[in-house]
Amino acid sequence: MTTDGISGPGADAGQAVPDKAVPPTANNALIRQGRRATPDMVAAARPPSGFEPIVSNSPFGWENGPLFERVPEGGGFEDGGLERGFRVDEKHINAGGFCHGGMIMTFADIVLASAVMTVADPPFVTVRLTTDFIASAKLDDWVTGRGRVTGQRDGLVMLSGEVLVEDTIIAGLSGAFKLLRARAAK
Repeated sequence: MTTDGISGPGADAGQAVPDKAVPPTANNALIRQGRRATPDMVAAARPPSGFEPIVSNSPFGWENGPLFERVPEGGGFEDGGLERGFRVDEKHINAGGFCHGGMIMTFADIVLASAVMTVADPPFVTVRLTTDFIASAKLDDWVTGRGRVTGQRDGLVMLSGEVLVEDTIIAGLSGAFKLLRARAAK
């Protein structure tokens, strides 16, 4: 067991978790529980006011975070979305010194999935994700993203969105997600 600086809801920061060599399926209880960034991780990321760390139920997400979200005052954007964000860290940098395109695409998938959750409950899967790279993010930039639902048909949710650094769009997004079950009646 190691201490990896990630904790779950109700757990103490620095709780012992299985070594990375243990397959994720052996760690299903922690995966279902979700994990949140520790106070040290949040402090290092220096999120702008209003951004809170998100709970991730994905080991892949743990490696790429911490990620944050902000719900605007009044309870939401006019299109129902959240704003997600992350601070570009050394682990996100490519050989050219910029945020790796794979990280931007990972973040894009998370941003659009957040918008899907305004109209559907998980599980759903990405069936198409198009990322048009327009500009780059560099070390220490605060990157944000927003997605919006543009249509629904035959169990598919279509979306668009953008990834930004400050007020500059660095990537345009479009995608489609397949719903794996209908939303439960409330």
